[in-house]
Amino acid sequence: MKALEVSNIILTHFDYIGDLITNKKLQKLLYYVEAWSLVYHSSLIEEDFEAWVHGPVIPEVYQQFKSFGYSAIKNEYSDGQTASDKMRNLLKSSNLEKEQKDLIFAVLHKYSSLTSFQLESLSHSEQPWLEARKGLMDFDHSSVLIDKRLMKSYYSSLVNVQE
Repeated sequence: MKALEVSNIILTHFDYIGDLITNKKLQKLLYYVEAWSLVYHSSLIEEDFEAWVHGPVIPEVYQQFKSFGYSAIKNEYSDGQTASDKMRNLLKSSNLEKEQKDLIFAVLHKYSSLTSFQLESLSHSEQPWLEARKGLMDFDHSSVLIDKRLMKSYYSSLVNVQE
């Protein structure tokens, strides 16, 4: 599934619950959706994440929403459409399995209350991002890909520790 499709689900979820989301927070939530999808199912997001200064980023998603800067992203709706209507349409047209939908919402439930800075700090403390940034200074620009096999291995190990 394209990252922008998952992004639309996340953005609509935030509208539905009456909360705001920035591009930075969206990127981190996409990352954790993919990380946990790798653990429990298989890769959900087609694109790879790059290890940017502020954490994992999918460049296409960043470009789509960069005009919002550090402000909240404004979601687009058809005339008269509610967040609930849009979510229903997005999920229906997505071809996601029930387990994948459940996983997306479980990740949002777990991570949505964290600020973008807290999500950045969390991702910066974890092995997949650290490995991709190895040898780089904190503010060095990078387009190094975060290895999805390492993501699966690392986050799977967290499940084993917590059980």
